[in-house]
Amino acid sequence: MKRFVSIILMVAFVFAISAPAFAADKRLKVGVVLKTLSSQYWKIVAAGAKTAAQNNNVDLILLGPPTEDAIEQQINMVQDVLSQNIDVLVFSPSQPAASVNVLLQAKAKKIPVILVDTGMPEGFNDYASFIGTDNLAAGKAGGKALASQLKPGSKVLLIDGAPGNPACNDRIKGAEEVLKASGMIIAAKQPAYSDREKGYTVTQNVLQANPDINGVFSANDEMALGALRAMQQAGKRVPIIGVDATEDALKSILAGEMYGSVAQGNYDMGLLAIEKAIELKAGKTIEKRIDSGATLITKENAQDLLDFRMSIKD
Repeated sequence: MKRFVSIILMVAFVFAISAPAFAADKRLKVGVVLKTLSSQYWKIVAAGAKTAAQNNNVDLILLGPPTEDAIEQQINMVQDVLSQNIDVLVFSPSQPAASVNVLLQAKAKKIPVILVDTGMPEGFNDYASFIGTDNLAAGKAGGKALASQLKPGSKVLLIDGAPGNPACNDRIKGAEEVLKASGMIIAAKQPAYSDREKGYTVTQNVLQANPDINGVFSANDEMALGALRAMQQAGKRVPIIGVDATEDALKSILAGEMYGSVAQGNYDMGLLAIEKAIELKAGKTIEKRIDSGATLITKENAQDLLDFRMSIKD
């Protein structure tokens, strides 16, 4: 099973610890800027990076804004770490198109970039590697699972992340493709910016116009859990599927509330990013695209994943 873990909430975390030496004369210094450090998903990514740093004598600067929509703050954080003599930048852009200039700054400083979770716009290739989920495939897996719980002609709500976020957008695209091919009706498709409260509000509003929604696919679990609360308040019990398999989502699945979630290898994203940074600076060639994998989680396997996470939780 993929390696997963959760860590405590932090807004800016700087970490340096000794382990087996990367080099006798110089420790590798890696700057990591994630979309946020406030959600369970990103805490797990950060934990993977922390573990790899511990195991390889890497100095780690780990930063993330309080929310995923704090785009300007995230870009400022990248500029900050670029000024701290880092060897490699690990970055997950909240808004890829808005991040082009700051990555060009990294290029000008000859600092290689490893992207995690979210790639850059098509045609932009000034990065060493992208480690992340095949989000189109993850969306298709979620859509297939939802369709298996519904009859043809059922009405489905799709909840997207932020417009312009390719990770969430691709998940919705994949789910929509499978659901339509299975005879489902897409009653509404709305963004909720990867936020639980916004997912709740979006679902409430959609139910006003479409009280007969039969199922929900959400591009992440935070929004799915918001949709669940709205459905519960409306007295409706419908299958809801998210992405990420966060701790809260796993508990909801085990309680028979959410139907399922597509688990990303987010712990491995963080861990592999540091390991690949080490290889890169050692002069090795690394893959341009690394798929970190995804697995459908339902009540049948949710406890195994939850137990594993709790066993390595800080």
